Amino acid sequence: MQTVYIIEDDKLLCDLLSSLIESEIDLEVVGAHGDGTEGLRQCQLKKPDVLVCDLHLPGLNGMEIVQRLKSERPEIRILVVSGIFNLARIKRVLLSKADGIIEKTAGLEEMRKALKSVASGQSYYSPEILRRMPELLSVQPTDGTLESLTTREREVLQLIGEGHTTKEIAGKLSISVRTADVHRTHLMQKLKVHNVAGLTRASIQFGLVKPTASL
Repeated sequence: MQTVYIIEDDKLLCDLLSSLIESEIDLEVVGAHGDGTEGLRQCQLKKPDVLVCDLHLPGLNGMEIVQRLKSERPEIRILVVSGIFNLARIKRVLLSKADGIIEKTAGLEEMRKALKSVASGQSYYSPEILRRMPELLSVQPTDGTLESLTTREREVLQLIGEGHTTKEIAGKLSISVRTADVHRTHLMQKLKVHNVAGLTRASIQFGLVKPTASL
């Protein structure tokens, strides 16, 4: 039997997905976690056939998880589930080689269909994403994209977007404050912004953190 791992910080949705998979789909759930960093580590250990992954996660973000796992194990099947999508974000998910994309608002029948399709080796895109595909194809990459950043720079950008200070970022990543500050400077140069507010907006645009009412 194929195995599946779930990385989702919404416990209600995570439990719902686990129940759906175990009761109606021929897959074995081998684990679940709400933190991106630990979820990736568990996937690397357990080597599931299928991964269901949210984009917005504490720790490592979903986009980074997809890219790392696809690089390490191209055969893994990945279904991205997220509540926040725009054209640029959808295109980044497609470029990351995820096998399916579906909104969290999808009904159980659509979620079931997406899981079965991805597990069987097919791709699955929700009706709304398919409807917007012509627009998506016209979205052109620009300078200062997420792909231009190193893994460490993405981690720093995500933490900045979450509101952490340079000292806090240094502590979380086990680096010096000076190194964290150097990463922040490089981010500003690459993304062509001039302050932390600009970096915060970039982290939201790239889908690394969820937008808040104040932004």
